[in-house]
Formats: sequence, structure tokens, C-alpha cells
Amino acid sequence: MKQKTICIVHFNTPELTEAAILSVRKQCAEDYQIIVFDNSDKRPFTKKMKGVKVLNNRKQQIVNFDEELAKHPNKCWDLAHQSNYGSMKHMMSVQKLWELVPDGFILMESDLLLTADIGFLWNENFAASGKVQWLHSRNPREISKDRLLPFLCYMNVPVLVPNGARYYDPDRCWCLHSTDPNDPQNRYDTGASLLEDIINTKPQLTARIYGDLQNYYAHYNGGSWRANNEESQRAWVAQHHNLWEPYKLEQDARIYICTHKDFAPAVNHPIYKVLDARKWEKTEADKRQGLFWSEIASMERIAKEKNLPAMVGFCQYRKYFAFMNQVPSNLATMECVVGTRVNLGKTIREQYATFGNVEDLDIATKVIEKHHPEFSAAWHRTISNREFHPCSMFIMPSDKFREMIKLVLSIICDWGTTAIGSDMVVDSDIEARIKANPEAYHLKDMGFDYAYRIGGQLGERLISAWIDWQFPKAIQYNIKTVSEK
Repeated sequence: MKQKTICIVHFNTPELTEAAILSVRKQCAEDYQIIVFDNSDKRPFTKKMKGVKVLNNRKQQIVNFDEELAKHPNKCWDLAHQSNYGSMKHMMSVQKLWELVPDGFILMESDLLLTADIGFLWNENFAASGKVQWLHSRNPREISKDRLLPFLCYMNVPVLVPNGARYYDPDRCWCLHSTDPNDPQNRYDTGASLLEDIINTKPQLTARIYGDLQNYYAHYNGGSWRANNEESQRAWVAQHHNLWEPYKLEQDARIYICTHKDFAPAVNHPIYKVLDARKWEKTEADKRQGLFWSEIASMERIAKEKNLPAMVGFCQYRKYFAFMNQVPSNLATMECVVGTRVNLGKTIREQYATFGNVEDLDIATKVIEKHHPEFSAAWHRTISNREFHPCSMFIMPSDKFREMIKLVLSIICDWGTTAIGSDMVVDSDIEARIKANPEAYHLKDMGFDYAYRIGGQLGERLISAWIDWQFPKAIQYNIKTVSEK
């Protein structure tokens, strides 16, 4: 799979560009390669940043703007004087990027800070995707041609180039033509010729047009070309620090690694914390109860803590999310992370019957239907499905974590009352229940300790169902198992 790219055309705004890049890292789940096309003549972009490549065009060694301007002696200075032909230079830079980044890219202005993930823009089913600006129906004076807004725009270069689309066309470019400001050829601003090619002259090309993208970015004071003031830009960046300032992940999120024995974690990032259930277990009865609940017991303990970080996650002993130490920098803004669904080749109910007593699952279903009807539909979808999120592994906001554990505990405790006929899940009752029906619990194949993990086995499926119910767009990561040495 080819790495996706974001391209930024830079001109004398290093503070804005650096913050823009940091906002990409903070808000986007995708690990984009970022290319900065630097046209600066005074304040170049020199910051060394991981995953960022700078194309130095400060002396016009990649694209020669002066040479191109000389081809048009009758330029309309009345239109160009504010930005010194900035639109033309921007168009030419993007056209060159089509050549240098042939797999396509998202174009992003240097004076934007992202407020949300823009990954949806990247859609290879379309030649381009973005927002159209200056619709003529809302612009009776028609001061400019309609354009695909260059603030945020995905360009599918492998589709655009073979079909003859152009980002820079000297016959369609802002202010390159007659001195008459009303000449229609002077009205093609950045992104206008591309949109015209897609919609009007290339019917085989299609674009995905969004009504509004303003919820996905903050824009510096109407544009840096209008207010290219270093002090003002620094102040604006500082004012919006929450959009780009990297998270201190160990403060904003924590991932607990559940265990019942000594082991050396396979990760060393400060966000991880080993959670040893033995710190709570005092007697043999406590250990047996912990076995029944499995990781759910540890989750219950953490849920009771008063000062939890914004995001809370759990990993089973020897299991980790596949990102391991490369913890996503935007983790604290993700809605939810969960293990990738696994296909069991049979329904969850059928699969449960291969290692445990399926009657336990049916009792839990009756409890849900009676006491938690709002959860019933989601639960039935899960147990009749062939896929689920394994291992009770997740990362989610701490308030939602508490909400989930409260429901899971309630269902399992009600299961104990219903299945055992007592007011609480008692060690001797669980043991007696298993020994009374050894075949249903597969004791010969699975062993007693495994059969005893009823609460944990039910909890794993309850958690999967709850996450699909509450977070249908949860980000999925593969689960990696690290064997003991």
C-alpha cells in the first residue's frame, strides 16, 4: 500500500506551516507523508520534522516564475498587485507537484490548522474531492470563475493527468492576460481551471463535492497573503495551540496491560502501565474470583479510580495493539480504538458452544432482554454474527469506559443470580455448576481453570457488542501476541 501524501505550498510563513503540519499529526489517524513546496524569498521553511520533505524552490530552481511571467507582457497588474501574481505561482507549484507526486495527494494551505481528521477527502473513486467556492448563483457579479477550493482538496493525479486536466493553464490564469480586469481569461483563480476541466470539458472525470469543510479547519485571518505579518502569525498560532500542540500522551491517555503473573512487557512507551491483579488478591478465594472475572475484574478496579486520564485502554497479558510503541500521536482525540474483527467461521453463539456451556450465553441474553432492553438489539446482532472484536481490548474515553463496565458488570452479576440462584457469584457455586456438567464445559479438553473464566468469556463478547453499538466507526487495529521467552 502506497503512503498517502499531503502537499503544502509555502511562502514566508514558517510558523504557520509548522503549526499546520503539527495539526495534521494531531488530528489525522493516517501517517501522511508531508511535502512542503517552498517558494519563500524572505522567511523559508527550515524546520526539520519527521516525515516532512521540503522542496526548495526559493531561487526558482524547480519552477521559474519570472520566466513564465515574461511570456505575458500584457499582464493585468490591477488584479495582481496585492499578491504579486501569487495565484499564478501557486497554480504552477501545484502543477509541478502533480509531476513530482504522481500517486496523488491532498493539497492543504499553509495557513490552516486542522480541527478534525480529513482522511475522508482521499477517495480514489473520484478525480478530485473538495469544496466548490464562488458558485455563480450566489455571486451575481461573477467576479471569478468557480473553483475547487485549494484550502483542502484531494487530487487523484493518476486519473487527472491522462485525461488532460490542468491545474495551471496560462490561457486560464488569474491576471496573466489583457490589462482589462474584466477580461474573462483573467478570472481563473487557484483551482478554477481544474474544476472547469473536471465538470465542463472532461465528462469522464468526476469530483466529490462537499457542501462545507469549515468544520475541519481554522483559517488564519482570512489568508496569510492578506496579512503576511510575522508577529500576527505567531500570535494566531499561540492562540490556537490546542489544535496543533502535541499531546502529552502519558497524561491524556493510559493503556493498562492486565496480568496475573510476572513478565517483561514488550513495550516501553510511557503510555503503558502494567496492571497486576495480584495486588488486589489476598486469599485463594480472591484468586478464584479473579479467575472468574478475568480482565473484567481489573477493569472494575480502574473504573473506580477518581482521576482517570481522558482515554483509557486495556490489553490482555502478552497481547498488544499492533502499533506497539509507535502510539498514534492523535490517540487522545480518537473516538475509540478496538481490535480488528475476527471471523470465526460460525456465529458467536455457535463458537461459544465449542469451548463453554452455551447455556451461560443464553442466560446472559435473557438478562439483557429483561433488564437492559436498550442493549438487546446490539447484543443479538453480535451473537448471531460471525465476527467480533476479541480479547477485551480497547481504548476509549474514560467516561464511556465507566459506562460500559457498569453495564457489563450488571449483566454478569445478574447472570450469577439467575444461573446460580444466589444473590452473588460465589466461588463454590461456580465450581459446583461446572462439575455438575463437565461435558458442556469441555473440561476434558479445556481444563477447569479455563472453564471457570465464565465472567471473562461473557465479558469479552459483551464488550465487543457494546463497542459496535456505541462506536460503529471505531478505529480497528490488529492485535499482536508476543510469546514469552
